[in-house]
This record gives sequence, C-alpha cells and structure tokens, in this order.
Amino acid sequence: MGNYYLFERDTRGRWIDNHEGDTDNDPEVDWYYWRKGAPVPETEVIPNPIKFSLKPFNPHSSDDSHQMPSYLRANAPLFSDALIQALKESGVTNLQTYPVAIRDPDNGQVHVNYNAVNVVGLVAAADLKKSGVSVHSDGPPVTDADFDGLAIDKHKAHGLLLFRLAESTNAIIVHETLRDALLKKGFTDLAFYETEKAAL
Repeated sequence: MGNYYLFERDTRGRWIDNHEGDTDNDPEVDWYYWRKGAPVPETEVIPNPIKFSLKPFNPHSSDDSHQMPSYLRANAPLFSDALIQALKESGVTNLQTYPVAIRDPDNGQVHVNYNAVNVVGLVAAADLKKSGVSVHSDGPPVTDADFDGLAIDKHKAHGLLLFRLAESTNAIIVHETLRDALLKKGFTDLAFYETEKAAL
C-alpha cells in the first residue's frame, strides 16, 4: 500500500514574512476554508493576485539563501508553477490554485510564478492507538491534536497521493509514490519526513 510522509520544504532558501500584523500579506483573504481543507466557494472574492512579502534576507542565518524554493509556507502553501505542474502530472487532483505576487523587500522584485494552494479534503488517517498524541478537547480529536510520532492508518488514507490530516490540519501528508515522483523530477528542495519521527 506504500508509506506516507509529512510534506515540507527544505530549510534553506527565502521565507515568507509571517510576523503578526504583517500588512504585506493580503488582509482581504479569509483563510477559514483553506485551513479546514474545504473548497473555497465560488462566491468568495479572492484577490488576483494575492499579495505576500518575503522576509528580508539575513546573511547571518544559515537557513537564509537567495534561492526561491519550490514551496513557501504562508497562510496557505505557496507552490511554484513548476511544482504544481509536477503534482498534476503525478496524478494529484485535489488542489485549488490562486495566483500570488510575492514582493522581495530587498530589491523590490515581485515573483509571480507561484500560486496559493488550497489542499481540498481532510482525511482522518491517524492511527491514534499507535501514535504519540495529545488531544486538547473532549470531543473528537479532529484539528485539535498534537503528535510526537504519527502513525498513519493506510486503510483510512485510501491510497490518496496528497491530503491534509484531519487530526492536525497544518500537516500535509503525501504518499511515497508522489514523493518518489517529485524527487525524480528534481525537486530536491522539498523535504519528506517519516511521520513516526515527526512532531506536529
């Protein structure tokens, strides 16, 4: 059935400026649907493009480089056009994409070869008995669990290539066939962590 991995970016490269109250990240977007894995309704007005700003380059940080990575983390994942194309070619069909403009405060350059991505669909695929998990409510542990080691129930994942984890909606999970396809296509700036060893 194949293994599943936590989908992340490499630590090297530029980063989106996500500090609280950041006016460079578009205030017109209601991120509610994006965080819930729900389709953004057609009636929702989405700016075109959605605006973001990079953090200023920090030459003293070992993680900072001038490279623009394939995946930038923001209120929604920002994927490069090349990564989106590769995902589609690999069989991923549950993405809504919206153009963005990412301003570089160091030189004023605006990057437009990215899209904000809504990963549609939450999958309750955690094996809670085998995971190291803390639940913060009396109800079902959907969206409200912390994991120190996540075991995926492969039967509940239904062989999906890419999805948000219902028990921790910040986590994007990918199947090993998708991981292998992306690495084969040269996306070496992505990271794929074994969920059993990940904290989320």
